[in-house]
Amino acid sequence: MEQAPVTGRWRFVCVSEEYEAELGKISYQDVMQDYHGRLLRPDDPRHKMVGRVLERLLPNSGLKGDVEFHVIDDHEENAFVIPGNKIFVFSGILPICYNEDGLASILGHEIAHNVAHHAQENASLPYLMTLVLGLVTFFIDNSAQLTQLVLNYGLELPNSRAQETEADYLGLRL
Repeated sequence: MEQAPVTGRWRFVCVSEEYEAELGKISYQDVMQDYHGRLLRPDDPRHKMVGRVLERLLPNSGLKGDVEFHVIDDHEENAFVIPGNKIFVFSGILPICYNEDGLASILGHEIAHNVAHHAQENASLPYLMTLVLGLVTFFIDNSAQLTQLVLNYGLELPNSRAQETEADYLGLRL
């Protein structure tokens, strides 16, 4: 168990930052392959807008190392970040943002996931789930029905919600 940076939330982490970085490299290659040909050029106004907002956010973000971002030409209303400071924004989310301040709240949230090393925490979760699964199955219920409920409602959903709340909090501070 360790405390998350800034918020002090207790969490289970058993994989290294190096492992998280390797996961990020693999994810980055997959994303670049999946969206090849749909990435906006740096001279596109939407790409430039994302760049301007990131220039405002990054100096106080706490991210270490270089940041790379891409805007994906797609109607999906989403953005995400992967370890290694790789930020992806779908162009479909930009109209919802209304302006650069709205986009800043979304990008701040995504940056916060990397600052808090949520990917490292998520990569650790299967180890904890295996332990809990074994204990519940051995001591309480070997049918796996109760075990699945415990895993879903006791670990996965609360953990996910806690990370999103933490990213909201940290992102708004940027």
